[in-house]
Amino acid sequence: MAKSKTKSYVLTLKLKTEIWQEHILEKRFEIARKLYNACLRECLKRYKKLQHDKEYQQVIQQSASKEKNERLNELYRFYGVTEYAMHDFIKPMRYPFKKHIDSHAAQKIATRAWLAFEKLAFGNSNQVHFKKQNEMDSVEGKSNKTGIRFIDNQLLWNGLSIPVIIRENDIYAHIALKDRIKYCRILRKRIRGKIKYYLQLILEGIPPKKFNKQTGEIRHPLGRGDVGIDIGTQTIAVCSQTDVKLLVLAPSVEDIEKQKRVLLRKLDRQRRANNPHKYNKDGTIKKDNKEKWIWSKNYIKTRNELAELQRKMADKRKQDHHQLANWIITLGDCFKVEKMNF
Repeated sequence: MAKSKTKSYVLTLKLKTEIWQEHILEKRFEIARKLYNACLRECLKRYKKLQHDKEYQQVIQQSASKEKNERLNELYRFYGVTEYAMHDFIKPMRYPFKKHIDSHAAQKIATRAWLAFEKLAFGNSNQVHFKKQNEMDSVEGKSNKTGIRFIDNQLLWNGLSIPVIIRENDIYAHIALKDRIKYCRILRKRIRGKIKYYLQLILEGIPPKKFNKQTGEIRHPLGRGDVGIDIGTQTIAVCSQTDVKLLVLAPSVEDIEKQKRVLLRKLDRQRRANNPHKYNKDGTIKKDNKEKWIWSKNYIKTRNELAELQRKMADKRKQDHHQLANWIITLGDCFKVEKMNF
């Protein structure tokens, strides 16, 4: 009998970093990015060799059967197109950076690259994307025993010891920390132009319930009865025994969309003014022009403003969805969702 997967939830806490610690973390994120790109590149290289194998070309055209799957798995292992082969590939590459990247974090980087490649080779994705500079914003471990660890309200990672901010009145965090920590993840976010670091704890169990501090009652009690949900691209219809509503999804994002359009037009004007040699007379981009783009200080400033606005939009959208979900669970305990092809 197969074992059922244990439930997990995430607790995000802010790190109290010093400047020298931020420099080390920034260096480690950059190393992780290069390791990720190397693994992804190697996956594509090995898969290309596999595709040129005549036996593979014959097997792949056969009808689905157990023998076909067994032979394909043998070919995947022979050419090293497996997740564990990527673990072996990243091992010698990590060695020069062993003071910064531990073996468990390296394996997770290899797994992350493999999952991205898997969507291309065996899923519905059409392409894979390599990480550009400063685009690798998370690194995680495999357990809370070695590598990236959370012990005594401290993040420990290869010589780094960074205190984690846990407020005394944060009852939710204190209750959550009583559960077993599966593994840890370090996040990097740019907020108002500054880099902030966070620690995500993947905890085993069910998230603790939130209580009203004044009354002591559960903030979002689970209701009773059936609830019908019809989700659209911009709206959601909810029907229960006590209430029927048609709501707009993420209503607080609409006001920010206007600001986003203004910034996008401003960016386009600045880009054209700085790079007239990159455009044709009709306003289209010259495809044969290989010269570098010129970015002015004002352009970079506007681009950072747009990035901050998009971050706010993502946070507001997530907050609106969470508030909506909390309201829906108060209506019933059996949810029936209309299927939709996006």
